[in-house]
Amino acid sequence: SKLLCWGTIIGSVLFIGGFLVKSYVEERIFERDTQRVLAYYKHAAANSFHDGDERQARYLVWKYKGKKDALWRRLEAKYGVPVRHAWEWDDEEEDGAKDDDEAAEDLDGGEDEEEEMKGEEL
Repeated sequence: SKLLCWGTIIGSVLFIGGFLVKSYVEERIFERDTQRVLAYYKHAAANSFHDGDERQARYLVWKYKGKKDALWRRLEAKYGVPVRHAWEWDDEEEDGAKDDDEAAEDLDGGEDEEEEMKGEEL
């Protein structure tokens, strides 16, 4: 009798806990996909109506719940830019910033050489 009672209590806790875990995981996925849509609009359609509109991004993710592949394909077809994760866009920005810094260094180095040559000519 005690074994049945404890089994029922543990089973009930696990049953309800499963719903809590499922709800938590679904919310995390929803937020991740919302950030992915926002990052996509920021890069693919900068300065547009949807850029930075979190409400629209949340609506799109909700509308395509369970059909996210269709959402990503439609966005790619509409804007012609592949859909990436939000962290992948951040890496691209950092790479671009590094390239700009290197180009600036090269230009500075070139100017010093030109000044030295002018100084030697005088």
